[in-house]
Amino acid sequence: MAFKWLARLVPQASEAAENSDSLSRAIAVLMLEVAQSDFEETEEETSALIAGLTEYLGESSHTSQDLLASARDDKANSAGLYEFTRLACTQMSVSERCTLIEQLWHIAYADGVIDKYEEAAIRKVSELLYVSHSDFIKAKLAAANATNKVP
Repeated sequence: MAFKWLARLVPQASEAAENSDSLSRAIAVLMLEVAQSDFEETEEETSALIAGLTEYLGESSHTSQDLLASARDDKANSAGLYEFTRLACTQMSVSERCTLIEQLWHIAYADGVIDKYEEAAIRKVSELLYVSHSDFIKAKLAAANATNKVP
């Protein structure tokens, strides 16, 4: 009996989560994860995050700031990154996911220091998005070249 009740509850909860989560919010959460991964979200990283959302999603700066505020709530109320990466995997092509990984590197490079936790966060997101290691490295090098940083 308890199993039947749980079986009815689980599909409803997952359907509600899919309806409330959008790809834009998922991307914002993944970007926020990188910015906060070194336990110090700098102003440069926040600016790069907002600029990244504005450029990547084609949103206005004001909309990107609202999206970032929503992403903070989503991240605080989630158990992990899987729900966000799953949504990105199902709705994004491989090349779009590689571009997202490059954008994550831009956020990490924003404060001038690549912390080991930032790299680990990007690697984790990359693996959850099924981005190959070679594409992970290409994205890192492309972001480093764009910001004139040595990887």
